[in-house]
Amino acid sequence: MIDHLDGLSFRKLAVKYGISKSHAWNICHTELDKLPDNNQFTHKYCDRFSSVLVVDGKYFPVKDKKYGYALLWGVDYFKHDIPVFTVAPTENYQSWARYFSYFRIINQYPQLVVCDDNVNIKMAARARFPEVRIQTCYNHFKENMRRSLKVRSEHTYKPFMRRIETIIDSSHKLSETNYNDWLHCLWRDYHHDPICLEVMATIQRYTSELRAYEGTRGSPTTTNIIEGFNSHLEARLQALRSFQSVKHARLWMNGYILKRRYTKWTDCTGKFKKLNGTRGVDHTKKHGIVLPTFF
Repeated sequence: MIDHLDGLSFRKLAVKYGISKSHAWNICHTELDKLPDNNQFTHKYCDRFSSVLVVDGKYFPVKDKKYGYALLWGVDYFKHDIPVFTVAPTENYQSWARYFSYFRIINQYPQLVVCDDNVNIKMAARARFPEVRIQTCYNHFKENMRRSLKVRSEHTYKPFMRRIETIIDSSHKLSETNYNDWLHCLWRDYHHDPICLEVMATIQRYTSELRAYEGTRGSPTTTNIIEGFNSHLEARLQALRSFQSVKHARLWMNGYILKRRYTKWTDCTGKFKKLNGTRGVDHTKKHGIVLPTFF
């Protein structure tokens, strides 16, 4: 099972252990089915989550499903743990609403949700957590600007885009005063251009979502952490190529996430360096709880 969660296909498992592919499938399916549901595991054993949740959807291939399926998941930013997940055909509002509804079951309510500019995520989060603040990822927001201004193929708006990048900069968070002053200077220099005006109007509309991080010290302005989780997952998915059924995909994702929660961190840097040598679930488990062993 662990080999399978690490990305070995049934064909490679069959070769490694000298068994048939169907036998390898049966063994893995049976062992994965024995694992507890991740969301129920969280409800039973964990209750010390932080207030910041970074979420994203990750599509993966499933046999006979033209567009595949999506893993909807999120990472507790400060604890590096994965509280809940769901698998859905699309990232529509209903799917994200179901994902966020699991937080009521585990009795956890994030105060800040960091995500890309997906309106379904934002609407669903606000519906489930009326007091939540939404932080739109700086990287995704700026990439949308670059595409609309066509700065990768045309030079016209490159200087304008560079000015935006100095204002919306994850490595240098501006104070509210400086943020407004720099935007005013941008307007002063580019208000004669209707395209620039439209972009600046968009920035103004998004101000509350671009500065939502201010309510929680040390919170992020990007979805980099979940993107890193996505990259780790993608490496395993590429090796597996495709799931034969949605049912097995759910079982595999459940096992994969539990294994990630039980794996010690080794490469954390900066303010998260202290997490090295510990597991995400170590920081969220209930006081006095002895966690069961699965791997």
